[in-house]
Amino acid sequence: MNRLLLGACALRFLDSFVLIAPFYTVMFAEQGLTPGRIGVILASWSAVCLVLEVPCGVLADRVSRRWLLAIAQFVRCLGFVVWLAFPGFWGFLVGLMLWGLKSATLSGAFEAALFDELKALGRETEYVRVLGRAQSARFAGLLTAALLAAPLASLGYPTLIGGSILAGVAAGASALLLPKAPRAVVGSGWNTLRHLGRGLREAASLPGIPALLAFIATTQAVVSALADYWQIFGQQVGLPKPAIALFVAALAASGVLAAAVAHRLRGLPTLALCLMIAVAGGCVVAAALTWRPWSVMLPVIYVALFWLVDVNADARFHHRLQAETRATVASVKGFVMQGGTVILMLAFGLVAEAASYRAAFLASGVVAALIGLGFFAAGLRRRPASGG
Repeated sequence: MNRLLLGACALRFLDSFVLIAPFYTVMFAEQGLTPGRIGVILASWSAVCLVLEVPCGVLADRVSRRWLLAIAQFVRCLGFVVWLAFPGFWGFLVGLMLWGLKSATLSGAFEAALFDELKALGRETEYVRVLGRAQSARFAGLLTAALLAAPLASLGYPTLIGGSILAGVAAGASALLLPKAPRAVVGSGWNTLRHLGRGLREAASLPGIPALLAFIATTQAVVSALADYWQIFGQQVGLPKPAIALFVAALAASGVLAAAVAHRLRGLPTLALCLMIAVAGGCVVAAALTWRPWSVMLPVIYVALFWLVDVNADARFHHRLQAETRATVASVKGFVMQGGTVILMLAFGLVAEAASYRAAFLASGVVAALIGLGFFAAGLRRRPASGG
């Protein structure tokens, strides 16, 4: 158990220890890219995830998840090398697409590896706590990277990208140190299409899964679409470059704390989680309406609320899945999320180019609030029939 927790936390810490993370959209803007082109680049990351999410999940139910997680890290390192060699639209596009390949592999494989190892130990009830710790380690990596990036910003973007490559190599090595859980699928009777079909049927029919999948995927889509734009938010409201890194660090710290204590809210009804998402969206709306340097406090609250919800919703999701198709169904969730993210990222870029970044943030906050309120209303309608 200790090896699993340490390995999972090490992987998530190093995976997010990316020194260029607080600045890469600012870097795109400083290279002269318009909001529309930045939107296309960011959407390409999600488009790759959209195409590869489910195939990677199916693959993770068949082959070594540790090796998949390791190879994915090395692929992202290659993307950073492309950024160094070709610092323009096409180089940024290819590099972020390789980053998307890493993300598509990580999402389903990591969650499935974690849950199945706990199940092999007879401790699957601790998934929400272990996942929360792993997510805290993820944000701790981002926090540490952002704090280091603030004083290193003066050395230039190549230095930050080089440090990110080293961290990616270390993350790949840490993936190989994870315990080896029993493989989900064994034997020679494997049929990829049949397995995928089973996973899709379970995603659509297991009790409670369709609603949970839709809720998690849509809320994650909004958060993912905004995540890369917070750097530009800091720039637009007047923060100097070192302060932008500290703002990103504050967002990460908020995620660390929220993910670490999320398991304490495991008893909250799903309706309460929906309302928390609505409040989180309201924070983004308020940040766009005020649009001052101090407004950066509101996205910090938004991030905390999201992770309190996401960790608990994800735990409920995994407890209802079958072991043999866990990574596949988790990747279906990721597929839906990435589809929404592509649309929202492109829409954000188009709104920002046609109007302003401020208008794009305002619209995103409204969308998040409506998602929370929509699922709350749907839950109220189901409640009499399901007993809550």
